[in-house]
Order: sequence, then C-alpha cells, then structure tokens
Amino acid sequence: MTPQTLFTLTVAASLANGLVSPALGLAFVLHPLWLPAIVPATPEIVLYGASLIVATGTLLLSAVPAALAERLGVSGEAALRIWLAGASALTALGVLARA
Repeated sequence: MTPQTLFTLTVAASLANGLVSPALGLAFVLHPLWLPAIVPATPEIVLYGASLIVATGTLLLSAVPAALAERLGVSGEAALRIWLAGASALTALGVLARA
C-alpha cells in the first residue's frame, strides 16, 4: 500500500471512531467548555463538534506508538501501518463498547 492510502485509511478509522466511541458522550456533555457562546448549541452542532473532537483525539492518540516506533528506527511505511493499527484498535474498542 502507498503511504497516502495508509494515511487515508487511518483518518477514516479515526472518523469512524468519532461516531462510535464512548468518549463521544463525554465530549457532548462537556460542550459548554469547548463550544463558543456565539455558536448556537443545537444538538446537531454539538454532536458534530463532539464527533470531530473524538476523531481528532483518536488520530493523535493512535499516532503515539507510531512516533515511538519511528524514533526507534522503524521505516516510515511501517510506522504508518502501526498508526493505522492503533486507530483501528481504538475504533474496534468503540464498536465493542456499543454492542
């Protein structure tokens, strides 16, 4: 797989986790902390923003093992595979938590 494909799949897994993660409820409840007062707090806007926050957190959290592996001398493509595996694992945990 090309590095672009690996990164696209990683972002897609992170976005999917933004929809199914148990952290979505926490981000939804804490919307007064992150949603600007100028934006109307409709359920749709809050859910969209909370989903983006969780997806971004997933992308960042799953990048930690990949960054450590790359620092230890793993190739760039292998690091991207580790990143994808981390994002997929977090998404799988979110799906299992829903079941």
